[in-house]
Amino acid sequence: MQKSVETTMINLTIDGQAVTVPKGTTVYHAVKQLGIEIPIFCYQDRMPPFGACRVCLVEVEKMAKLQTSCTLEATEGMVVRTQSDPAVDGRKAILEFLLINHPLDCPICDRGGECPLQDQALKFGPGESQFFEDKRRFKKPLPLGHVLMLDRERCITCARCTRFGEIVAGDHALEFVNRGYRTEVGTPDNGPAQSKFIGNTIQICPVGALTSQVYRFRARPWDNDPTNSTCTLCPVGCSTTIDSRDGEIMRMRSHENPPVNDIWLCDKGWFGYEFTAHRNRLQTPMIRINDKLEPATWDQAFSLIAEKIREAKPQGRLAAWGGNPLTLEENYLLQKLMREGAAVNHLDHRIGMPIIDEKDEGIAPGMEGTIGECEELAYAVIFGLDLTEEFPVIWLRLKQALNKGAIVHYFGHYAPEMSAQLAHVVVHPPGQELEMIKQANDFIDGMAEKGKGAIFVGKQYLDMSNRAQLLSQLAQIRKQRQACALHVMEGRGNSMGARLAGMRPDSGPFDEIIEKPGMNANQVLEKAAQSGWDFLYVVGADPVLKFPSKLWKACRNQLKFLVVQDLFLTETALQADVVLPTLSFVEKEGSFVNIEGRVQKLHPGKQVPIDIYADGQIFNLIGQHLGLALSLDVNIVEKIQSKMLSLPRNTNLHVNGVSLLNPLPTDAFYATFVYALFDRGNRMKHNPHVMHLAKEPFIRINPLEGQKRGFMDGDKVRVSRQGNVIVGHIKLDRKVAEKTAVLPLGFPQVAVQELDLNLLNGLIVEINKEV
Repeated sequence: MQKSVETTMINLTIDGQAVTVPKGTTVYHAVKQLGIEIPIFCYQDRMPPFGACRVCLVEVEKMAKLQTSCTLEATEGMVVRTQSDPAVDGRKAILEFLLINHPLDCPICDRGGECPLQDQALKFGPGESQFFEDKRRFKKPLPLGHVLMLDRERCITCARCTRFGEIVAGDHALEFVNRGYRTEVGTPDNGPAQSKFIGNTIQICPVGALTSQVYRFRARPWDNDPTNSTCTLCPVGCSTTIDSRDGEIMRMRSHENPPVNDIWLCDKGWFGYEFTAHRNRLQTPMIRINDKLEPATWDQAFSLIAEKIREAKPQGRLAAWGGNPLTLEENYLLQKLMREGAAVNHLDHRIGMPIIDEKDEGIAPGMEGTIGECEELAYAVIFGLDLTEEFPVIWLRLKQALNKGAIVHYFGHYAPEMSAQLAHVVVHPPGQELEMIKQANDFIDGMAEKGKGAIFVGKQYLDMSNRAQLLSQLAQIRKQRQACALHVMEGRGNSMGARLAGMRPDSGPFDEIIEKPGMNANQVLEKAAQSGWDFLYVVGADPVLKFPSKLWKACRNQLKFLVVQDLFLTETALQADVVLPTLSFVEKEGSFVNIEGRVQKLHPGKQVPIDIYADGQIFNLIGQHLGLALSLDVNIVEKIQSKMLSLPRNTNLHVNGVSLLNPLPTDAFYATFVYALFDRGNRMKHNPHVMHLAKEPFIRINPLEGQKRGFMDGDKVRVSRQGNVIVGHIKLDRKVAEKTAVLPLGFPQVAVQELDLNLLNGLIVEINKEV
């Protein structure tokens, strides 16, 4: 039975008013509790008090000097005066000092209108300055990366930005350089800031020192029309505010949501919306006439698609692929269109993702509990998951647990960026996962009495051929420890919503069992290549860049009719018979199901392009041409939420048998395929600023393996498997396990899809120098 913890309360007097606060509360928060306003700059609620700016001064009885209220803990009987002459004069003096070298360029500063320094100087500062000498002047702005700009003369050295990198993100992207009068913000190596979270430093900067190159000089805050929505660019589903002016997006920023992203976003969320306004967006439907795509009307396109569905329906050779970029409602309508209009179950949203039979797993995908609860963990074990690349904001929440003393162990095929901050890191080649789980079990046993724990399992383990066995072992560990959650971290975008809406061949909406399951994407592709296929509807996916080219070409040669629905004229769209433009996630309404199973709303923050429909509208209009009324289940959100609550809590899995990898041939490697937060996919390559954040897509191996083969950094190599070959450049990386090749997904210049139809980790590949 859990013991109740009594909170000790403290009584103090502030400006003659009695106030009671919990022990440990700072004077600043006690003052705030009474509704008294005092200026503050360096303090930020998500970081410990620092006392750098000295502007929150108060007078405390029996203390000889003025005290910084943000660092002073309230004590019993303390008497505080915030409005005494010494306190008021002290704060005025500090504000005057802060403005001595500030350029006072509010009319041209991006922060103007939402600047704490501007507001506090007006409310609490002196009416005029005693300083008449020349101010410091710097070349401006100073780029600190592809998205971050620094105006040094505006900086008040509050240290919010540098402490964010140290305390919240753990990447130390920014630091103070020089000393005293010459102190300024810089980077550790004087190069671009290396961070996936640099946009947050812009948001928490209390002045206009750090600004966004994307937003700079584009709008004033009072000109912007804010719309709260949800980021769909990864499965976390962070809450965002879209600021638009005259229907055009000016910027995207974080919207506070404590259970999910708190107040943070990754840089993909901050800056990854630019593709929605790219000049190459599709503007009109197109139909192939005489082997050339020509503009067409919507009615012409819908009529032709309906005609081809009716023609193909008797043979049942129709399929629909897509789902991850779609809302929950749109996924529901797409599967309904195909099941009711075409009478088939050949549906899939896992295009380019490994497809493993999950029917015997009894798995509850996603997280047990909320993302926010990661901050309260006493311990965690991470199996094969690179949080900073795949679920970046969850890393920020886990980092807070580390700051509080949590112990985190990691096991995987390579050591990710976050590994330097973990207590124990083991890298191993694919095939040793069961042994690693046994090692972790001993650690978990020793931590059982420490408090809440969690097991995170990610792509490196989930995409193994013996996935079910690995999950079974982890479920048994979870079952024996009620205070230890099991988080199954897989998927891309709204894949959780796609699955629950029924975009699978073997399950309908809400995981309803299908009596006659259809074929998954890989099976349809192989079937089409062997004996032909009549109709394929691809929505928000680009199979040309996801499947082996020989197999796709064989499929396309025998595919009678291809419809592609997307934002851009993708490689697959170039081969289509009908191309349909659609709307992006910032232009439509809908729901998004994140990795927790939390249903969140999307709202349009951008003016809808003229004569372009949302995906759901398109499915409805095609249905009308087929004589169908595709009504949306009005209770779909409630049913999804109910379904998520009823899922088994990952304790009942049991799998018999063993599936081990074959012995490794000499000079071969086990491949492991990894996602990057910033890749060169169809959306990111149309983001001018985010595109530059993508790192070079090296093929990474351990230096010992490179030494054996005479490889050097940058060497051009051939990676081959069963006659299939790709070419890339090698990177010798000590963080990679021996006998392991880390291959990047999402980069067309390293076409890893050529190696195999189903890119499971542990595939055996050979690497040789390109002659």
